Amino acid sequence: MYQAIILMEKNRMYFMKKKDKERFEKLSQLGCIACSKKGRFSVPVIHHIRKNTGISLRPSHDNTIPLCPTHHNMGNQSVHLNKNAFVSLFGTEEQLLKEVNIKLNELERTDIFYGQRNK
Repeated sequence: MYQAIILMEKNRMYFMKKKDKERFEKLSQLGCIACSKKGRFSVPVIHHIRKNTGISLRPSHDNTIPLCPTHHNMGNQSVHLNKNAFVSLFGTEEQLLKEVNIKLNELERTDIFYGQRNK
């Protein structure tokens, strides 16, 4: 049996596996991937990349990138409000996902090296 976290989102409950929760925590440590390209750190929300999923289907938690609210859905250059501007400035969601996964691997290696993983 896996450990699960129960979360409430928009008046519905769903389970989050431990590995997914750990991924989200690491994404939060990285900060907004778009802001990092400008040399800034912003506290992110988690953006699910919706590729080949229906409107009612939640994409995999593995296909997630950290974006601040401005780059997620509140700014003129956000992925939800102006995807073309977002892509021209920061790259496609898939390109950003590759960058994020590389940074997560580096973060994980650092955690293992400095013994943070066993806490």
